[in-house]
Amino acid sequence: MGVVKKLTCLVLLLLAANTYAANYEIKRLPDGPFSIEVMGVKLNEGSSLQKESILFNDKSCPVRLYGHTMWVKYGDSGFRFGGATNAEVSKKITALEIRTIQYDVFGRHMINLANTEAKDFAEGLVTIEGEWRASENDVAEFLTSVTYVARVRFQDGTQWVFNSDNLRMALSTLDLEKKIGEEESEK
Repeated sequence: MGVVKKLTCLVLLLLAANTYAANYEIKRLPDGPFSIEVMGVKLNEGSSLQKESILFNDKSCPVRLYGHTMWVKYGDSGFRFGGATNAEVSKKITALEIRTIQYDVFGRHMINLANTEAKDFAEGLVTIEGEWRASENDVAEFLTSVTYVARVRFQDGTQWVFNSDNLRMALSTLDLEKKIGEEESEK
């Protein structure tokens, strides 16, 4: 493939990704140090990295995320991830599904977490909390989370559902796994 054709394809791909990403308001927030201590065990000691929480708010969604944080704890059954998402509901709903995609220290996809709350929500501010089993490797490597609303059920039974194509393309604009040399090839 010629250089002009390759550049044309790259430009079209970038335009498509930015178009899909435009469906989201993307907010990047710090989420604490990468170096943590859990039950006296130090993980990633000496690292200056900071965890990051990225919120994807679909402009058409009746629920808007404004905060998300992840933590790690250890109990009888091993390590667990905990998460709390702060949101604002603009219309009465009867169920809500929030998903969090976790990425490791190198920007590689790790796991997807889902939290479904099937209860009546009035308009206003809410906090949704969840807890999931985690391996020691996942706990030690987790750096970035991307959180979004996946589904909303209204009182009349209708649902708002996220667009997976838009999400996939918007995720590609984050550059979580940027490799040496990529910045030159994108110019």
